[in-house]
Amino acid sequence: MKLNRRSVLGLIGTVGIGSGAAFGSGAFSTVSATREVEVNVVGADGNGSEIATEFTDVLVDASADEVALRNSNDDLVTDATTLFPKSSDSLTTDGATTVSTDYVSLIANDVSVVFGYEDGGTDERLMPNSTYDYESGFFKLVNNDDGNSTAFNVELSTGSGLLSDINGSGDTHSEEVSAGGVSDLSATLETGDSAQETEDLTITITEV
Repeated sequence: MKLNRRSVLGLIGTVGIGSGAAFGSGAFSTVSATREVEVNVVGADGNGSEIATEFTDVLVDASADEVALRNSNDDLVTDATTLFPKSSDSLTTDGATTVSTDYVSLIANDVSVVFGYEDGGTDERLMPNSTYDYESGFFKLVNNDDGNSTAFNVELSTGSGLLSDINGSGDTHSEEVSAGGVSDLSATLETGDSAQETEDLTITITEV
């Protein structure tokens, strides 16, 4: 059962995590290339929207200068702290670690995440035919206990070769997150030379 549909996780740019690395050749295209991943959040066991509210969050790091967000009104948002979790939201793990406001929720926000945007005098576009490695923490899975002691399995799956590897597991990664647990995942992005490339990223959350 589909819970909600995240608009677009747009991948249009260079390294999205502080010390990630990009490899490849080729100059910037005169056409602004766009890489987009449409994100779907799914509850596979039929629990409806409860599965998303019980499992605290799936977040993506937007701390790098090259990363921006696009909201449901198609506006570019360059300040991730204006989206959930804001500092006033105080999203804290059961281990008392406050989640940085550089992280953006893929469940609570209807946003696209844009890597390497071009906006006015800022040009951070993606290199074609390149590989971009995003270190552990690119995706963060947070499962606060909230008194229910429930573990969840979270699967992230793609299929068209843009996000070619998730946490060393290829294009599909499955992770059990215990009650009170937090998991940090890495990812690899591979670009082609087309003006536009798209794929789906399906996040499936099931109760263990």
